[in-house]
Amino acid sequence: MASGISSQPWPYLEVGERVKIHTGKLSGLEGILVNFKGNHRVVLSVSLLQRSVALEVDLDWVTSLEKRSEARVQRAMGRVPVRSES
Repeated sequence: MASGISSQPWPYLEVGERVKIHTGKLSGLEGILVNFKGNHRVVLSVSLLQRSVALEVDLDWVTSLEKRSEARVQRAMGRVPVRSES
């Protein structure tokens, strides 16, 4: 942050995490994050027609299913996720 280079919030995803595509013709499709390709692309493994298929999509097209459900449980329990400050 001290470098002065512009930055913006971005979802933190990890390889092996379950994600859901929320944009484009593949919207609603769920899969597993397999790899990061460049700065703005990810490779997902999804099941289509009972076969595993690798797809390459924009990083901003996917959201974490694990973190979303974790946040939903915490809200239901009256807990707010604590954010660490640097």
